[in-house]
Amino acid sequence: MFLNMTEKQKTNLAKFFYDIAKIDFAALVVAQFANPSNLKYWILIVGIIATIIPLLVGFILNKEEVEK
Repeated sequence: MFLNMTEKQKTNLAKFFYDIAKIDFAALVVAQFANPSNLKYWILIVGIIATIIPLLVGFILNKEEVEK
């Protein structure tokens, strides 16, 4: 799927994954600290994982662009 994409498409897809990581981080991680009396550690851990995965995908897409 990624082989037939132009460089601009790969860049835009990488930006999309970076945006998803930012939204996940804000919604799941930062929101937990907004109300510390109701802190749920499992949501915090899931939020960190949900942030790392799209961040790595975006990084991989950007890395392929830089190497060419």
